[in-house]
Amino acid sequence: MSSAQDDNQSQLKLLWAQEFDGESGQLPDPEFWEYENGDGSQFGIPGWGNQELESYQPENTAMDGDSSLVITAKKTNPATAPDTYYGKAQFTSGRIVTHHKLHFEYGRYEIRAKVSGGVGLWPAFWMLGDDIGEHTWPLCGEIDIMEFIGRRPNTIYGTLHGPGYFGDDGHGTTIDLPDPVADDWHVFAIEWKPDHMVWFLDGKEYFRAEASAVAPNEWVFNHPFYFLLNMAVGGHLGGEVDPELATESQLLVDYIRVYEIDGYGRVFKP
Repeated sequence: MSSAQDDNQSQLKLLWAQEFDGESGQLPDPEFWEYENGDGSQFGIPGWGNQELESYQPENTAMDGDSSLVITAKKTNPATAPDTYYGKAQFTSGRIVTHHKLHFEYGRYEIRAKVSGGVGLWPAFWMLGDDIGEHTWPLCGEIDIMEFIGRRPNTIYGTLHGPGYFGDDGHGTTIDLPDPVADDWHVFAIEWKPDHMVWFLDGKEYFRAEASAVAPNEWVFNHPFYFLLNMAVGGHLGGEVDPELATESQLLVDYIRVYEIDGYGRVFKP
């Protein structure tokens, strides 16, 4: 946190935080988080729109009693696996969201997390526009604060998706680390102001997006969004899954913090 303040002269004021200091097995605070379960079929997007292989289950997300929230992707027993669009789920995992609970507009957003390595894993911390009920994706906007895919072990993705710039053509970039991302904890962050967004890894800026960069397409990021935190398996970006992938793989989250920056930042219950 101090590194972000040292690397730029922005003025930060903490607005909201989740420190995940609960007892082992404690669930994320239901005041702020709800689960999205299954394979996405209930939303009309089986495979969550990406041909993913996991079925999200609430028991795969809990605190570990050591100051971390843990999302665990697990290989299933076919005899007891939940049903999905492709048959019995090969994996279960976890996905939590603040939709209908807490929404955000502008500010600085940080997550300190440690990913698992493994080809086929796809953990992410991201945001969707709170108008998704009226304007479907990508018109609602998507902000990918952090994405990691196991087949590129040294790479982090930061991306915007909107009308005319989505999917493989999203507006963003990658940053490559000298060592595998899974070797250590990292702080992933964005600073978001009107018509402007900046990505940071461990306090260092690596990408800057301006509304003018997506013109003549519409910049759809001047309204509230909500958080999503999940670990997908396989799918369009996750790719083919290594048959030797560990039986259990974990995404550890030390904290999520939201700051007002230079007077910009709002956290509210919808």
